[in-house]
Amino acid sequence: MSVSIDLRLGDCLEILPTLAAGSVDAVVTDPPYLEGDFSFLLPDFLRIAKRVVLTPGKLESFNWIQRQRPAWEYIWRGSSRSMGGSACMHIGFEPILAYHFPIMPLGNDVLDYPIGQPDQKNGHVWPKPLKLMTKLITHWSKPGDTILDPFMGSGTTGVACIQTGRNFIGIEIDEDYFNIAKKRIEQAQLQMVMEI
Repeated sequence: MSVSIDLRLGDCLEILPTLAAGSVDAVVTDPPYLEGDFSFLLPDFLRIAKRVVLTPGKLESFNWIQRQRPAWEYIWRGSSRSMGGSACMHIGFEPILAYHFPIMPLGNDVLDYPIGQPDQKNGHVWPKPLKLMTKLITHWSKPGDTILDPFMGSGTTGVACIQTGRNFIGIEIDEDYFNIAKKRIEQAQLQMVMEI
């Protein structure tokens, strides 16, 4: 299945207002940790997409919940082996906030996907497991849907979209991460072509 990929190098604060209401099917993202409160973007996310799923980190999750209570809360049980370690509050689990119920039930409120697997050696300081992002995408969207990740990082959400037949819009402000994401997404597209 051919998918549409739209990668934008820039600040999501400037790009989000240019996206039309309802222009994507879901926002699936991992907002930056320990870099400020990004929960003020929630109204923009909900304007652009009906379904919003995010992994805001333990400390930041309180801001998002206070701004608007999610429809459901899940737990991603990763590992304390993350690069941040206990100093960055990564002690075994992180919240997943869902601002709409999944299209397909997850079957469990605790999602077990360890960090530091071979598919995560991609140059990003806070990598999310590809299997976790794939799980979130496949349960909050359908093949052919368009997913937006306004904090694309190294492109894991985009790779998951390609592998599951979703269109993808990725925004990243850091040029180094943008280039890593672009390369990973191009490799994922090439791999899909080779498998056909």
